[in-house]
Order: sequence, then structure tokens, then C-alpha cells
Amino acid sequence: MTSTVTVIGAGPIGQAITRALLSAGHEVTVWNRTLEKTAPLAELGAHVATTPREAVRRSDIALISVRGNDAARDILEQAELSGVDVLVVNLTSDTPSSARELAGWVTSQGVRYLSGTMLTPSVLVGQPGSTAVLGGVESMYEQALPVLEVIAPEVARHGDDPGAVAALDLALLDAFWGTVAAWSHAVALGRAEGLNANDLTERLTAIVHLAAEVGAGISQDAELGSYPGDVSTIASARSTLTHILHASTDRRIDAGFPGSVEALLRRATDHGYHDDGPSRLVPTIARAVP
Repeated sequence: MTSTVTVIGAGPIGQAITRALLSAGHEVTVWNRTLEKTAPLAELGAHVATTPREAVRRSDIALISVRGNDAARDILEQAELSGVDVLVVNLTSDTPSSARELAGWVTSQGVRYLSGTMLTPSVLVGQPGSTAVLGGVESMYEQALPVLEVIAPEVARHGDDPGAVAALDLALLDAFWGTVAAWSHAVALGRAEGLNANDLTERLTAIVHLAAEVGAGISQDAELGSYPGDVSTIASARSTLTHILHASTDRRIDAGFPGSVEALLRRATDHGYHDDGPSRLVPTIARAVP
């Protein structure tokens, strides 16, 4: 069964969503602040709305993918939602508090609402393995499911709380960009010492996989509130980070990333947790250290 769908936002994700829905036979309306970005979508058969108000009134479901919930609310205010029979599905990334605030405002207008996020890059939207997570009332999720499964075959509902979905999104992005930053620093340090970046790839990949295995133990320790140092300790980790900082300084490369990690380790040792494991960083970051 096909639905009429509005897509608000024609950035990389919005364009990919529109293309996937058109390919699946849905009637799609698009709106974007910069009209020129909708031209390729119009050529594929999408109707281009001239205002947010028109956009949300043309469809059963309105998907939003813009840069932050402040922008999403501004657009929805322009749409004059009160009394409109539409299910708004917000796929905009932002903070948990902003997600809850926007959900409360939209529902106060008498409009059905789901809050969620795409957990996949634009190039994979609509492909097998593409993932999205939604929060909201189950019956509304079921209504949107045929559309959501087109753009994210691995879609799932993550309870009623829109803030929990936003928190999941940011936690995953936190880990992703931290890993990217660490990889980038490792490549810069290696190249500064004459290593070929491509030759590092296999070994760096293995290290990331090892970090994931360690991370699983960190998650378990965090829930148990126990931080054993039987495999590795905060003290030994800090010693390693000190070496990385010195090597970075020697080669005059940016030491900001390892410096921030060393600072966390130093905070833990300053509070006497030398012999605890790396999972002790969780309460250190959470400011739970007395």
C-alpha cells in the first residue's frame, strides 16, 4: 500500500528519502528553504510545495529531516499545524531535551507525532541494512511503518520517549566521531614518523575491533558499578597516553585529542583509582567521582 508523503528538508538525507519513496511508488511532496535543491527531485516526479503550510496539507505523513529541532519547530510553526490531519515524523538529530520539548509542542497542537533518527548515512537510505529508530505511541508507529520500512528496512521502535531516541542517536555518534578522531590522530602521528597511512589500515582496523571487545566489558562494568583492573589499569593507560602526547609534541602535531583522554585518566588517578580498569572512565566522565 502506498501513502502520500511529504518530505521537509532536501539535504543529503532528505533527498535520499525522497528518492527511495518515489522508487517505491509513493506520491511525494517536498519542501526546502532553498528551492533549487528540490529541482532534481521534481525531475523524478516529486511535487514541490511552495510553503510548509502547503507541504503538510498534501500528505498523510510528513517526514522532517533538517539541521536541528529549532529549525524543525520554526518550519512546523509556519505550517500552522493546529487541526491538520497529518502524522509528523521528525527524523532530525538534536539533544534529548530538545526532542522532548518539540514533541510536547507538536502534540499540544493536536497533531500526531513520532520522533526518531536515521542511523545510516544518506548513501545507504532505502538499502538493506539501513536503520532508523523511532519513539512515540505504538499505534502511530504502526501507521508510519509501511513508509519507514521503505527508507530504513531495519526500522525499530524504541519506546514512547522521544528523548531516549535522541540519546541513543547522540551516544552512537559520540562513539563514531571519537573513533574517527582517534583514527585520524593515529594516521597523523604515524605519517609524522614516516609510516605509510595505507599500511596502517589493517592494524588500525584490528585495534578498533579490540576496542569494541573492551567496550562491551566497559558497558557491563558500568551497569554493575564495578571497575576491575585485572586486565588493564588506569595507571598503565595514562602512561601510554603520556607517551602519545610526548610523541605528538616532538613532531608538532595537534595533541588535543590524546590530551583530552590523558586529562580524563589523570582525573581518575588524582582520585586514587590507579588500579581500576578503563571502565572507571564512565563515572569519571559522568562526574560521579567523589
